[in-house]
Amino acid sequence: MHQDPYLFLENLDSPATQAFAAQAHAETVARFLNHPEARALSDGILAQMQDTRQIPFCQEHRARMYHFHQDAEYPKGVYRVCTAATYRSGYPEWEILFSVADFDEILGDDVYLGGVSHLVEQPDRALLTLSRAGGDTAYTLEVDLAAGALVEGGFHFPAGKNHISWRDENSVWVCPAWDERQLTAAGYPREVWLVERGQGFEESTPVYQIDSDGMMVNAWRYLDPQGSPIDLIESSDGFYTKTYLQVTKDGEAKPLNLPQDCDVVGYLAGHILLMLRKDWHRANQSYPSGCLLAVKLNKGELGAAQMLFAPDETQALESVETTKRFVVASVLDKVKGRLKAWRFEGGRWQEAELPRLPAGVLELADQPWGGDVVYIAASDFTTPLTLYALDLNVMELTVMRRQPQQFDPNGIEVRQFQTASADGVQIPYYHVGKTADKNTPTLVYVYGGFGVPELPHYLGSIGKYWLEQGNAFVLANVRGGGEFGPQWHQAAQGLSKHKSAEDLLAVVHDLHKRSLTSPAKTALQGGSNGGLVVASAFVREPQAIGAMVCEMPLTDMLRYPLLSAGASWTDEYGNPLKYDICAEYWAAHSPYHNLADDQSYPPALITTSLSDDRVHPAHALKFYAKLRQISSQSWLYAPDGGGHTGNGTQRDAADELACVLMFLKEMLC
Repeated sequence: MHQDPYLFLENLDSPATQAFAAQAHAETVARFLNHPEARALSDGILAQMQDTRQIPFCQEHRARMYHFHQDAEYPKGVYRVCTAATYRSGYPEWEILFSVADFDEILGDDVYLGGVSHLVEQPDRALLTLSRAGGDTAYTLEVDLAAGALVEGGFHFPAGKNHISWRDENSVWVCPAWDERQLTAAGYPREVWLVERGQGFEESTPVYQIDSDGMMVNAWRYLDPQGSPIDLIESSDGFYTKTYLQVTKDGEAKPLNLPQDCDVVGYLAGHILLMLRKDWHRANQSYPSGCLLAVKLNKGELGAAQMLFAPDETQALESVETTKRFVVASVLDKVKGRLKAWRFEGGRWQEAELPRLPAGVLELADQPWGGDVVYIAASDFTTPLTLYALDLNVMELTVMRRQPQQFDPNGIEVRQFQTASADGVQIPYYHVGKTADKNTPTLVYVYGGFGVPELPHYLGSIGKYWLEQGNAFVLANVRGGGEFGPQWHQAAQGLSKHKSAEDLLAVVHDLHKRSLTSPAKTALQGGSNGGLVVASAFVREPQAIGAMVCEMPLTDMLRYPLLSAGASWTDEYGNPLKYDICAEYWAAHSPYHNLADDQSYPPALITTSLSDDRVHPAHALKFYAKLRQISSQSWLYAPDGGGHTGNGTQRDAADELACVLMFLKEMLC
């Protein structure tokens, strides 16, 4: 293997790396953002984000609606509250509880709100997660929302990739990650502590620890409205290999005899709820992968199991929520949404008959504690979000809010196609646009990893600034995602990861075969794992596309376990540092290593954030550096902040999307 000439870009503290990224970013901004058309585009996108008619999605606690809000006056945002009555009236009377920007001075750092965890029994008490520069590394502070102040001597913890959650009003579960000795090789917590109010961390109780070569631990409490709470620990060797333990009243962590590849997704009526990734054979019973299972739990011992839902070949279990009396599941059927619900009655779980629900994707947006109401967000590519309240006690569905239209859907058609991949498997995809032909600029979006489904969603700014102009958008449902359950994911996992790129290219070829677009008018877009997929397709068949937008990508698949959180993804990609077969595989498929000096590549925009502490920015920097030596039609967008998930200001997000759209318009239109 030749010496990597861009290895220095893995050191983000190096002045050479910072200068390289700053110069490339400045060049990209000058080319695509620093002119009147781009500024007007960014302003338009920002105005959409800050439209006061947008639905404020809230957490409801005791008839009060809590909401994180950003606008021009508060670019970092404020946390605010109104009564449920004024929210439902359509005229919420908001009270600001705190401004995120105020914590910059308190912490002496540039922080953004990562989340608010209310103590459900006393929701005025909350744990704030304040991320450093928008990354995964975050501080935790306890606030008294009624008093509008930090809790003196409260639960306050240093910055780290910590996992901290309420146990009760006087204790929290802490998985610390602010000291290297507390970390796994993947950079995540390996210890579980119980911290009581008034204790310093050094006085707290250690409960559980894993070896440093594990992936991470997490601990939390499930509150059961129909019984006693339970405390669980999740000990992960990898993304899909886990041991669950119940913490007894005397503080012992007792392993539960569960499959190591299942996910615990809830707890109600003394039953632990499981989603299976593989078939489970237990007590002369077999339960299929992808199913939802309720298992009686009594003092750490598993009892009788009942299968609530088993998917067929076109279905997948997406998410699960519990209310006071019901288990509610969001189910995908041919990449469309459905809901199912069950209630524990007469010693068994009984399926409930739900009222007629809207079509499109259904997302469980909130479930207020202590009741049987769930909030459901429904939308599709061209229909704005509608927020519904479903009262499961009376099976009544009511409209809470409707989002205004952000673009004109007139003439825009949504069609679902499928095409055969290289191995003959049928791959579905959505095509959204007006009448299309070979001259139609078409953006093909993909993710295809970690069992995460990509679903129809309202296109908002893409609709306004891409579809309205007669361009098209395609959503590719490739293997590696979760659109059809665990088997769909596992089909493009490990040494089969290349099938995600094969599926994407099959979709691209089918678009060309149907004369919906042509190679010169086709752009690929994907982020994170999706960045790996589009970069792989780009390197493999550059002649099939006209441009690529590769966001926060993985590209160096031989060194990825050494970079940021990479060691935690070996279940998804295999470990090239440990197994020769994985090293050989990724030597042949790693996008960075398969860029060829004698190849002609289409224009590429590669993005990252220098504060991304999940996918190391070196993946983007090195890929860009190598590609730029081959093709001058390559650009890097690499701001300092935002982290992996773009957790910055709305202006930051608007600028980045404007840059992407200006790049696409110049290269395809």
